[in-house]
Amino acid sequence: MLSKAQIESASDVAAQSLFDAIVDGRIPPGSPLRLKELAEQLGMSMMPVREAIRRLAALDLVEIEPRKGARVRELTLEDLQDTYFSRFHLESIAVWEAAQSFTEADSERAGAALEERAAAQARGDRVGERDAHERFHFALYEASHRTWIVRSILPAWRNSERYRVEALRRHELQGERDLEHAQILDALRRGDGSDAVRWLVAHLGSSVRLSAQSLTGSAASAIGDSMPQADDIVRRLATEETIVR
Repeated sequence: MLSKAQIESASDVAAQSLFDAIVDGRIPPGSPLRLKELAEQLGMSMMPVREAIRRLAALDLVEIEPRKGARVRELTLEDLQDTYFSRFHLESIAVWEAAQSFTEADSERAGAALEERAAAQARGDRVGERDAHERFHFALYEASHRTWIVRSILPAWRNSERYRVEALRRHELQGERDLEHAQILDALRRGDGSDAVRWLVAHLGSSVRLSAQSLTGSAASAIGDSMPQADDIVRRLATEETIVR
């Protein structure tokens, strides 16, 4: 007989703690991840820490080299571009599909996450803010009922969080980000997949430009221009839907 699943195992705690430290920059890119040292800091044995590192490696946040150990992956402009290219396409499909079956329950769940994000931001809780932000977006994506699309989004999402550290400190842009979130949600409530995709693409475009700027120290507008365009995505999705039907 199977035992009851643990809600939060030691490896869950270790994985979340390491992820938060990597995303916040407390463990910088390129840093080695030494099992004994991390286990002592977390107050646990090395086994769950080893499992946590494997999980982060599966998300491509960490690289493990034989006989050399593990280290946090470096940040590069090429990786940023590749990560967001995937996000543009996958997340656009998700909101397009979600618009066709978005329910009141989906709306309430997403709205509650936005409220929690605002509350966390007001009290200066960056981890809580990031967690609520992720729950908001995935409430939208999960409304698509496309399980494998949602699963495919997660690794790229988690990797992109590493690039957003500096961008998140730009509080003067918060109003713009809040508007983008509200407009995506409003479009889904209206069942308007095209509008939802357009606002999502604008939202991701802002993120990738800010992340590129923080990485290179320049405007780096070219990377934003190289991303998929909203009209092209909408046109393709509408065409594919027509063919399927």
